[in-house]
Amino acid sequence: MAKKVRQIRTGRPPKDVSDGISDRILNTALTLFTTQGFTATSIEQVALACGSGKHTIYRRFESKSDLFSAVMEFQKQKFFDLLVSIECKRENPLETLKESCRRLLELIVSAEIVDFYRMTISEAEHIPKIASNLQCEESPSFLRILDLVIFAQKSKDLNSIDPKFLTAQLLQIMTGYPLNEVLLGSKEFSSHSKRSKYFEKAWILFINGAGRSKKKKIRKRPI
Repeated sequence: MAKKVRQIRTGRPPKDVSDGISDRILNTALTLFTTQGFTATSIEQVALACGSGKHTIYRRFESKSDLFSAVMEFQKQKFFDLLVSIECKRENPLETLKESCRRLLELIVSAEIVDFYRMTISEAEHIPKIASNLQCEESPSFLRILDLVIFAQKSKDLNSIDPKFLTAQLLQIMTGYPLNEVLLGSKEFSSHSKRSKYFEKAWILFINGAGRSKKKKIRKRPI
């Protein structure tokens, strides 16, 4: 009886398998970078933790800095995926914008994100280019909010001022200030009720400053 010869697969893996390997590497690197810091994390540690060989990682990422940059983009995409899961209410785009900003606030002060930003900031001195990626007008989350702002402007819910400027200011009060406060040790956002209270005040501030003021109807006095 002839023995079956085991076929050895050669060449590159299928795209779905390759994407799965890349995601596993990025998720593992994200955890290690966040808990240990960039300097203390090595490619060898990432390879061991995710069960891949070093050559598998280097085929996808040329260096540890390249891997770190990819991890940052990976995080941005996760933000975006959570935002687009919110259905755009065409009859009320302003409500969609509000829900998206509420989701962003919850994300930005989560322990995982705060730890990641803290580590990133601490390493910015050694890798200057990563600091410029923390706030970027080309990030998926910024572009998503920008689209919603423009949509709300077209529906006459917001004033027609520069939408990029408006988006930047909105994200500053919804993510920039909260993240900065948490990084500095503030307990202002330590509970859901506190975050909700802040959000409602911040949203009112935004609407009062950017909302289209409705003209009051003047009642005519009887002659």
